[in-house]
Order: sequence, then structure tokens, then C-alpha cells
Amino acid sequence: MRWRVVKAVARQCFLEFWRSPQAVFWTYGFPIMMAVVLGFAFQSGQAEPVTIGVVDNKVTRANLAKLEDEPLLVVDWLSPADADRALGRGRVALTVRWSARDDREVLRSDPSRPEAMLARLLVERRLRQASGGEVAYVPPAHEVEDRPGSRYIDFLIPGLIGLNLLGAGMWGVGFNLVQMRVGNLLRRIFVTPMKRSEFLAGYLLGRSVLVIPEAFVIMAFGVLLWGVPFRGSLLAALTLIVVGGWVFTAIGCLLACRARTTETIGGLMNAVQLPMWILGGTFFANEGLEGPMRWAAEVMPLTHVNRALRDVMLEPGTLLDVWVPVVALAVTGVACFSLAMRLFRWQ
Repeated sequence: MRWRVVKAVARQCFLEFWRSPQAVFWTYGFPIMMAVVLGFAFQSGQAEPVTIGVVDNKVTRANLAKLEDEPLLVVDWLSPADADRALGRGRVALTVRWSARDDREVLRSDPSRPEAMLARLLVERRLRQASGGEVAYVPPAHEVEDRPGSRYIDFLIPGLIGLNLLGAGMWGVGFNLVQMRVGNLLRRIFVTPMKRSEFLAGYLLGRSVLVIPEAFVIMAFGVLLWGVPFRGSLLAALTLIVVGGWVFTAIGCLLACRARTTETIGGLMNAVQLPMWILGGTFFANEGLEGPMRWAAEVMPLTHVNRALRDVMLEPGTLLDVWVPVVALAVTGVACFSLAMRLFRWQ
């Protein structure tokens, strides 16, 4: 091996990288920028309040109103049905109800949720303080939320389907298009009679079809292995998967319409995907977010895909129940695809 040749090749690769402003930004600038942004967003400070659901009735109001005095608890007064639904959707960490038979509080939670233990300790601390002393304190009873449809795994599986649609749609289209541009394959397609709209539509259609079996495999895995319920319409689920796959492939196409290097498309993909990973409601409910983070979460396509999938899987949801997010996602996909066609470059 000739060392001078190795050094010449290494020097050329080094100089080629630094001569590409896009590669330098997405390799060094973007991670630093995200570290600064996320550092400010999640910097140390006061502990965030935990939301709990209290079953509302006259007896409960009289005995459990003292929970509102705990500064780290956000008390949401709900009907029994709404309390069960909020617990299953992750909107509350636990539910509290008054048991007339036992003459004490009953806490219900899923121990697999990390926030459930904190909420339980806060509720017990407040109840102990309100009792006036250890002698008069009667600890609440505890129930484990293990009913299918209300567990954390039931919340997680629809979110994983949405996350798979996001990754497969964007990376399957965006990254591959840029690789084709880098390899001059798009330039060869340009000289054929094929129109730009025909090429992009066909490419997006092919990728959108591929995500359907992937999504149903995850769904079947959850149903068969973990007993995750599927209570809604199969047609509604199929429509959501198709439309969700379409909107993410359209976004991937838009990001790749002018990117010329793999570093650029990789950075763009991460810039779009990372906020949706964190705020899209895949691993935890994002309804409890506040301020700009809540506004950002509400405009993310992944948020609406995940919520609609949970409506269909965990409840007897039909296509009529999820038509609003379906239409919104479809319009977003059409807008991204139309913009991508206008901005697309073959080389």
C-alpha cells in the first residue's frame, strides 16, 4: 500500500467536504442548533405538574377537592367513562374515585407508565397532609389498569404504526431521490419522454403502497401478541394508513426536490422528523403540552395520524369519526406534492 496515495485520497475527501457548505451545515451546524434549541426547551427548572383524573360526583367533590391544593397536580374532574378514556389515552397519569363501600379513595393507574408512580406519590402525600396526621390517615386502595384498550401498550402500538409511516414514507422517497440525483440517474430519466409529474406520482404511489403491509404487520403483532384491541372499522384503518403514508411520502419528496447531497437530505429529514418524534404523540400524550410546544404538536401530521389510529383501534371508530384528520392529511399531502413538482430539479 502506497501511503502517499492514501494521503492524497484522504486530503481530497477532506477538501471536498469543506467545499460543500450544505454538508458542513448539516453535519456540524444543525446538531449544534438543535442542541441549543432543545437545551432551552428542556432546561432544568420547576417540576412539571402531573395531570390526574378525578371521577366527579357530590361525594368526590366533598372528599377530594383537597387534591387541588397540591401545586404539582392538575386535577381534571371527569365522568367515569371520560376518566377511563383519558387514562387509556395517556391524558391523565391516574384516576381517583371515592369508594363508598370502603369509605376511602381508590387510585387506578398503569404501572408501566413512568408518570403514574409520581402521580400516585403526589396524591398520597396530599391526602396524608389533608388527614391531619398519620393516625387519622387511611391509605387509598390501588387498582392496576390492565384492561385491553387502556394499557400503555394499547396506546403505544398505534403510535408505532404512525412512526413507521413517517420513517418509511420520508426516507423511502426523499433519500432515494437524492441518491438517484447524486448518481446521475435522474439526469438519464430527464432525457426520456417521461414527464416530471408522471415520474414523481409513480414514485410516490409505489412507496405509499409499500407502507400498507408494514403498518398491518405492526398492527397484527400488537393484536396477536399483546392483545391490543381493534374495535373500529377496518376500512377506516386502511384509509388512515394510505393517507398517512401519502402525506409523509409527499413531505419526503418536497424535501428532496432540490437537495444535491446525501448530507443535505439527511439533515433535512432529521430537522423535520425529530420534532415529530418528540412531540407527535407516539410515546406519550401531547395534549398536556402548553404554549409553543403545544401549538407545534397540533400542526404536525404525525399527531393527527396517531390520534386517528387510536380512535379507530381503541374505540369503535368509523370513517365518519375520523374524516376531519383524513381530509386535513390529504390536503397537506396534495399541497406538499404540488409544491414539490414546481420546485423539483432533475440535477
